[in-house]
Amino acid sequence: MVEVEVENIVVSFSVSSCLDLPILAKILPDAHYNPDEVPVIILQFPHPRSMATLSSTGQVTVTGPRSMEEVDDVIRMVFDRLNVAGVEVNETPEVTIQNVTTSTDLHQKIKLRHIARSLQIEGYSPRIFPGLIYNRDDPNTVILLFDSGKIVCNGLRLEDVTVALEKMLEKLLSFGMKMEEDVCQK
Repeated sequence: MVEVEVENIVVSFSVSSCLDLPILAKILPDAHYNPDEVPVIILQFPHPRSMATLSSTGQVTVTGPRSMEEVDDVIRMVFDRLNVAGVEVNETPEVTIQNVTTSTDLHQKIKLRHIARSLQIEGYSPRIFPGLIYNRDDPNTVILLFDSGKIVCNGLRLEDVTVALEKMLEKLLSFGMKMEEDVCQK
C-alpha cells in the first residue's frame, strides 16, 4: 500500500498587537534573534521538531509539525514561553494554515519526459530541476514528480493535497503506469 505522509504544516496566528523583540530576546533563553539578518525571534523545538518565528507585529509562524496535534503542541509551547516572559497573549488565536506538504513513494521509476508530453507541460528540463512541476488541476496545489517515483504535493489543506495526489495517480495510470497499490492517508 502506498502511504501518503504529511511532511510539514505551516500555520500562522497572532498572539498580540505588538511584541518587543529585543526585550523578549533577552528574557527567552532559547530565543535566536539577529535583527540585522531577519527581524524576528526564532524559537526552535526538538519535540515535535519545529520552529516558530515571532515578529514585532505579534504575528507568529510555525513550521515543521506533521499533524494538527503537533501544531497545537507548538502553539502551547509558544504561549507558555510568552506567558513566562510576562507577555499578555490572545488566549484563543485564529490559526490559519498557510501550507501543507505531503509526500508519497510509488516504489517504481516514473518516465518524466513521457509524463511531461502526456500532460502537455512545456519547459520540463531535468538539467535545471530534477522534478516535473504540475499545477493545472487545482490552483491551490502544486505537485512535484521525480523519476525515482517520489511525489511531493503542496497545498493549503490536507484534503486538497490528498485529492490532488489521487487525481495525479489516476493520470499516471491512464498513461500506462502499472500500480497494484492504493493510496491511503497515513
